[in-house]
Amino acid sequence: MLMKKMILSAIFLATLIFPNLASSQQTEVKRLNLRECIQIALKSNPQILATQISIAKLKKKIPEARAGFYPSLNFNADAGRLSAQPGFYGGKIGDNYNTSLSMRYNIFQGGKTVASVHAAHYDYEAGKSEFKANKQDLILSVTETYYQLLQAEQFTGVAEKSLQRARSHLDFATARFKTGLASRSDILKAKTEQSSAKLDLIRARNSVLTAQGQLNSILGRKVNAPIEIVDDLRRTAADKAWENQDDFQSLVENAYKNRPELRKIKNQLQAQRSFIRLAKADYLPSASLDANYNFSGAEVSQLYPSNYVGLSISLSLFSGFSRPARVTQEKLQLQVLEQEISSLRQHISLEVWNAFLALKEVKERIVNTQVFLKDAKENLNISEGEYREGVGSMLDVLDAETTFITAEQRYIEALADYKIAQIVLQRAVSGEYFEEILK
Repeated sequence: MLMKKMILSAIFLATLIFPNLASSQQTEVKRLNLRECIQIALKSNPQILATQISIAKLKKKIPEARAGFYPSLNFNADAGRLSAQPGFYGGKIGDNYNTSLSMRYNIFQGGKTVASVHAAHYDYEAGKSEFKANKQDLILSVTETYYQLLQAEQFTGVAEKSLQRARSHLDFATARFKTGLASRSDILKAKTEQSSAKLDLIRARNSVLTAQGQLNSILGRKVNAPIEIVDDLRRTAADKAWENQDDFQSLVENAYKNRPELRKIKNQLQAQRSFIRLAKADYLPSASLDANYNFSGAEVSQLYPSNYVGLSISLSLFSGFSRPARVTQEKLQLQVLEQEISSLRQHISLEVWNAFLALKEVKERIVNTQVFLKDAKENLNISEGEYREGVGSMLDVLDAETTFITAEQRYIEALADYKIAQIVLQRAVSGEYFEEILK
């Protein structure tokens, strides 16, 4: 018992001494990489979930269409009383009870049932292709926002270092001013630089919060939820897949083969051909087998059975020209879809071309900004050294600082744009990276 009290006392003292220990462990946020962000979005994004429900709805239309292959069975029961005034029906009063079980089986409907099943099947396949395209668009959006957040975080790091250097420059100027080697103007320039660096840092941190909110929204989370991502700006899973892709025509052919949007319209074409057959079926006769078993009578205890079995054939001779109008409409819709395929192929080709050029451009930008950053860093070091030695001016230091910040930001932007350009080209071609993610 004494030992138990000692343990409880130790726990109580620990909570007093380290009040934030438990809460810090509870609020620890897992750092997410790109693949984990994509998986969260595919499971939680409301638009994807809504599309998934729509696909399930389309799938249920297939067994609904197949119902035409089966007979229909109906049960009916009714009871009534006839009370007639004198002079009508002999003034009789009587009850009537009737119970029946009827069955109808459509032997032939001009191919309507088969056409309906085929149309429902191809509509479902078109829906699946659209769902896949939506998921690829979501992956693209997550990736773009992910790298934009990384870029914003990198910009914040640049702003923080810039503020540190601004403080160091102010210290240089103050020390030189005290020894009479610098003017008051140098101190004012350094203070202005420091204030500007603070403003840049405020904007950079707000940009990080904005990017975090955008990423949270795409992931289906609260926009203000804490989120941390892994800094892998210099590498991505798509690197290996697209490092040596320089043949534009092969990319276009892969896009024609893989793009789910094309498969969607091709399935819609098949469904539309089924709708044309469905419209033409109204020109053909229909035949059905009917059967009925009935019990009727004036008293429940005395119901007399009867039955009926028959074959019926019907043919619509005239319907006010509605049938040819419907067939024409369905044929015109087929022509619309055929033109949409041609238009989509042109759009895909242009999309791949733009993504292809964007990737080539950003590769060149990375090489250029690397040289720019190296030169700007060396220029800043020289300017700071010359100012310390009294042979340079504060204005030269500030100019070199501005150039170096610009070089850093452009290099970070080029790295982020490179990753985004890779995934944009992947989306344009619907390549292996997307297939791997969607497995």
